[in-house]
Amino acid sequence: MPLKNSFTRNDFIDAAFKIVRTKGWDKLTARSLAKELNCSTMPIYSYLKSMKFLYEELRKKAVDLQMTYQKKPRTGQIFFDMGVGYILFAKQERNLFRFLHHKKEGVARFPEIEKRIRETALRNLTQNMKADPNLEGLDGRALKDVLTKMWIFVHGLAFLVNNHAFADDEKKVLETIKETGKLLIAGKKSTNKKLN
Repeated sequence: MPLKNSFTRNDFIDAAFKIVRTKGWDKLTARSLAKELNCSTMPIYSYLKSMKFLYEELRKKAVDLQMTYQKKPRTGQIFFDMGVGYILFAKQERNLFRFLHHKKEGVARFPEIEKRIRETALRNLTQNMKADPNLEGLDGRALKDVLTKMWIFVHGLAFLVNNHAFADDEKKVLETIKETGKLLIAGKKSTNKKLN
């Protein structure tokens, strides 16, 4: 098969995403990308602005996929769907979860990109929470507090599932999330009543 010599920037981004998704961030090199596209490494350096640009594009794609998991209705309760989706993403997209959430020494990271993407995701999730009847009566600040605390819990659970250290049965995960979420919501509503 002859080498392909005309590409778009999206060809490189899609191929890089495929490598990260199937093999992991540490397996993405100019050489592996060239092999995936059946080309030499020369066009890669011509088409991609920088490693920072590629990193940002891959993180956006990974976060978009994670958000798709989190927004998918599974329980009929938006808040719990977000947690279950996060854990299913960690289970089913192991390499992308690690790309987004594991920090390794010696691996290039761009904190300003990560912060901007994280803030956008949190803003979107908080907005979704406003439509959940379980959270009725909580203002934006209280919703953000509940989301932050639940995220800390769910994130830890997702790490355990991602590393096969917790029963990753969907029913068990949902049960665990619901128990913890109900306690957090009840605690926040109780605190709000005392303050008002």
